[in-house]
Amino acid sequence: MSESFRLTMVGIHKHFGPTHALRGVDLELARGKVHALVGENGAGKSTLMKVLSGAVHPDAGHMMLDGEPYAPTNPKQARQRGVAMIYQELTLAPHLSVEANVLLGLEPTWFGFLRRAEGRCRVREALAVLEHPEVPLDRPVGELGPGMQQLVEIARALLLDVRLLVFDEPTSSLARADALRLFALIRRLCDRGVTVV
Repeated sequence: MSESFRLTMVGIHKHFGPTHALRGVDLELARGKVHALVGENGAGKSTLMKVLSGAVHPDAGHMMLDGEPYAPTNPKQARQRGVAMIYQELTLAPHLSVEANVLLGLEPTWFGFLRRAEGRCRVREALAVLEHPEVPLDRPVGELGPGMQQLVEIARALLLDVRLLVFDEPTSSLARADALRLFALIRRLCDRGVTVV
């Protein structure tokens, strides 16, 4: 992980038809820090984060990551640069196991064959980093509560060697106890050098 991680957004504009969602927004994010975007509904917070994560393309402005131009055309490109977003509506397959959801699209292979033991080990390592080694890997995600489902999404981001993790209204569907656990987890991620929005 880069010690000099820095992401800047300069002059970001985005409109949807006649509606201007973003007008010349500047934002700078530093390594290992928590940044919070606060504002009214419709202020453009989610749109700005979707631009950051490659899900929405800006109409104007530019971004830099570690001094290099950063302009992902989709979320996959953003993840390849270490930027991942966890949406308010989680993107899990409820009928698949915890292990399958964490590894989905990231399964280790060798000459076209799945390396199941290696994949399971990687999932266990990610859950250990999150201090939740007790999560049953074979359990369908749909049987887990909202807090644990969010944990599965975060574990997936860790497999991508995430450097910047964006949460879209992460506590909106969580009970107070789960929200407090999430805040503790965010502190641990920051201690590892992950930047959080």
